[in-house]
Amino acid sequence: MPLIALEEHYAWDPASTGNVVATWLRTHNDLGYERLYDRGALRLEQMDVAGIDFQILSLFDPGVQDETDVAVAVDMARRANDDLAETVRATPDRFGGFATLATQDPVAAATELRRAVADLGLVGALINGHCQGRYLDDPAYHELFAAAEDLGAPIYLHPTTPHPAVMDAWFAPYVDDGLHLASWGFAAETGTHVLRLIYSGLFDRFPRLQMIIGHLGEMLPFAAYRIDRYYGLGGTPAGNRLRRLPSDYLRTNFHVTTSGNFCAPAFACTLEVMGADRVMFSVDYPMDDNVTGAQFLRDYPMDDGTRRKVSSGNAVQLFGDRLPARVRG
Repeated sequence: MPLIALEEHYAWDPASTGNVVATWLRTHNDLGYERLYDRGALRLEQMDVAGIDFQILSLFDPGVQDETDVAVAVDMARRANDDLAETVRATPDRFGGFATLATQDPVAAATELRRAVADLGLVGALINGHCQGRYLDDPAYHELFAAAEDLGAPIYLHPTTPHPAVMDAWFAPYVDDGLHLASWGFAAETGTHVLRLIYSGLFDRFPRLQMIIGHLGEMLPFAAYRIDRYYGLGGTPAGNRLRRLPSDYLRTNFHVTTSGNFCAPAFACTLEVMGADRVMFSVDYPMDDNVTGAQFLRDYPMDDGTRRKVSSGNAVQLFGDRLPARVRG
């Protein structure tokens, strides 16, 4: 069965110039830096060693979302997507792409999503969390989500550094230990962002909208029972606005990936809560290792039908003919 990985990153200048992680890799890990910037022979070699047939590429966090000049961000997103489309056209049987969006301008982001999917052939978009403190539950983004629903193009909600106020309140004493990053802060930030989207009623407004989150669901599968049990506990008339319980939207409007979380108990929880139709394979390359991720999926005890869905079947169902026939089987 094919193996499709879909949270797989690359760096591209000028958007990645000065990126903290890329800068650190350049001085501490030459191979890691080379892997991050490579979209050719080295990446394909790493995929082949692990038995990964297809990667969906995305521009490395924060993409263009930290740019304070909105016009520059919009132009850079367009150029980044043109550049990624060239990579996909050059190796269409091995690479697909998520569009980069300048969420500083919600209308421009919606326009660019339509162009990137309809004209460039990208499969959807990846958004790196909040944009300079602005979250996607802001009604200004309804046009973007309407475009995604209309196109049938999923949006991958990827972590970014927590909101500055959260950084000050929670993480400031422990930045040197990386508490605000992948060990905890990214999941807390992204999981909360997902709940903001759900609680805002976004998926009652756009019921066919599909989103993706990584790292086995950013802790949400583990918390789903309590989220439902205590939804509306605030007791104000504005509460309980949703048509369904929060976890219902998690299971109907989100897929989750294995990216960077190759932990058997966590995977078991995610499968149990989300169901086998909502879990997809990813590595989080080059931050995580292709071989480690692929071996985890091979070793985990599950029936062949579930393994087939997680390996590629669910991705094929989600992206349809935006994936090449070779990987659609």
